[in-house]
Amino acid sequence: MKTTNKKSSEFTSAKQAFQANNLKGEWQGGLYIVYSYGWFPLFIYNLVQDCWLENSERYSVSTSKQRTQCHPGAKTELATLEVLKDMIACQRYQRDGQVA
Repeated sequence: MKTTNKKSSEFTSAKQAFQANNLKGEWQGGLYIVYSYGWFPLFIYNLVQDCWLENSERYSVSTSKQRTQCHPGAKTELATLEVLKDMIACQRYQRDGQVA
């Protein structure tokens, strides 16, 4: 669903796929991921653990603004970019049948 950055939090909180100006939310297996500029994960909702993770690393002023605009409105736990990327990679491997 196409939306604006300002309205992206509505989609994030509902865990619905969306595409905004420089934000994107999508499901990848059991993870709902919100990306800035298509590669920088801001938030991940882990369906199995029923929790939100928030990227603890800062990148730019525009990305910080996007983080505020797409915040899920729920309690989040901070995680490093490395942890988030590992989680995404592991999910891809599991989905592709490479990990039991």
